[in-house]
Amino acid sequence: MNLFRLAFRNFFRNTRRSIISGISVTIAIAAIIFAQSYIRGITINISDNIVRLISGHIRITTQEYDRRERMLPLDESIVLSGDFLENLDDDRIKVVAPRIKFGVLLGDEELSTPALGYAIEPDKEKFVSRLDTRITKGKYITAGRNEVLLGTALAERIDVHIGDTLTIITRTAYDSPTGINLVVTGLFFTGIGGIDRSIFYIPLDVGQQMLDLEDQATEISLVLDDPDEAVAVAQDLRSRLGLIIMPFQFNPLLTYIQSAGIVFSLFYFIILLVACSTIANTMLMVVFERTKEIGMMKAMGLNNISVVVLLVIEAGMIGAVGSLMGAGIGAALSYWLKYTGIDLTIVSSTMSSDMPFGPILYFSPTPFIIISSFIFGLIAAVVIALLPVSKVTRLQPAKALKTV
Repeated sequence: MNLFRLAFRNFFRNTRRSIISGISVTIAIAAIIFAQSYIRGITINISDNIVRLISGHIRITTQEYDRRERMLPLDESIVLSGDFLENLDDDRIKVVAPRIKFGVLLGDEELSTPALGYAIEPDKEKFVSRLDTRITKGKYITAGRNEVLLGTALAERIDVHIGDTLTIITRTAYDSPTGINLVVTGLFFTGIGGIDRSIFYIPLDVGQQMLDLEDQATEISLVLDDPDEAVAVAQDLRSRLGLIIMPFQFNPLLTYIQSAGIVFSLFYFIILLVACSTIANTMLMVVFERTKEIGMMKAMGLNNISVVVLLVIEAGMIGAVGSLMGAGIGAALSYWLKYTGIDLTIVSSTMSSDMPFGPILYFSPTPFIIISSFIFGLIAAVVIALLPVSKVTRLQPAKALKTV
């Protein structure tokens, strides 16, 4: 207890130096919490957009379709037979949403604008992409009608409006040309430029008839009651169906972001290492300035361990105060941005549909991030301070007392 009182007194002996060291740790911990909340927010943002706009919780395709997907091979489709749908009967699956993805040329007069079409079951798609909540003008499409729902930027590109007739030209599953006239019933906005300027939706039955894919789909999106069960459900379906069953957690983009977490962790460590170097410098100055005092304490019977513990407690106090302030500042800023978010409309409008990111980025701090950052800062401060403090063990009391 006497060591703690002595350390507390010494903490205020050079207030300026202690404050500078504490501030460096404060900035580092605040930056780490801010960065971790930012990266986690990005991961959640992309994950949610992948689920809602691309794959659902689980995506099912044939092996050949998965391999040649960029070519949009309509001949590699899934037959929606009774046996197939029966194999999808699982209490964990909430919605089974078939889709057909196809490339087209479209326009009202000149058919020169390439775009990507999705034929969907309107009622089921509400649970996947929530398209009905993204409509800015007009209304949602209805099954059995020649209607189309366009991205706002795509509608601007081809200069069509609600109520206009849109002609699309494409090829069937048998590679023969086909086309259809559709009435524009609504415009949607996701905030992701690659989607808003290139994608449109039509009813599944209309698409099946146009593309010669009766009772077929090129992919199936599944929505689960519990997204965390996606991997387990995918494993069960894979053994029964023999198709490509991809849970959203295994999306290559998400996998890349998660693997990059190791690099970010190294970055966080470097930030803290640089910040704590000021504590190491402070403790080194303490040892040099208090050599005579340390020699006196050792001459009075205080052993090396006690002296080292005393100085480490001082470093721990600086680290604790700095980490606590950094945790408070980092948490406050991150939680503020968790609810206000950052508008990325300008950035996301320039991205392709392969990068489903935006339009609003909400930070995602957690108690674990804040507490672990505080503990990390405290431990790092103490450990780094041990290097200069270890010089105390080599001081001889007689020589130390002669130091000016």
